[in-house]
Amino acid sequence: MNIIDIIKTIPDLCHLSGCNMLQIKTAQKTLGLVFPAEYVDYVKHYGAISFHGTEWTGLNVEGYLNVVNATTAERKLCKDFPKDCFVLENQAIDGWLTIVKTNGKVYSYQEGNPPKFISRTIGEYLEKCIKENR
Repeated sequence: MNIIDIIKTIPDLCHLSGCNMLQIKTAQKTLGLVFPAEYVDYVKHYGAISFHGTEWTGLNVEGYLNVVNATTAERKLCKDFPKDCFVLENQAIDGWLTIVKTNGKVYSYQEGNPPKFISRTIGEYLEKCIKENR
């Protein structure tokens, strides 16, 4: 199942409007990386999502949920933040983040610690989030 089909299964989903390729390319250029295809599909369709305490970064949103703002802030805050990653989710617990590498693999990260592998894909991580929130 692709990420859009997985998102469609989430009850009580809150989301914004999707964004266009110019917005995506501008965000990628600003961050100096290329988003994996799953993330591109997600932001094109939903902008950003929230459900049952889970909030994902995206585009067409201001503040801490904007992927550019969140990633830029973490890069300034954490000198060892991986350059080939972006923030998907701020856990808001002891500085833990969920980050995604440009290859699409998902990691848990806290400054001063090496990233810890969570999932092979963003969609796989989303399915874990959904199960934890049921």
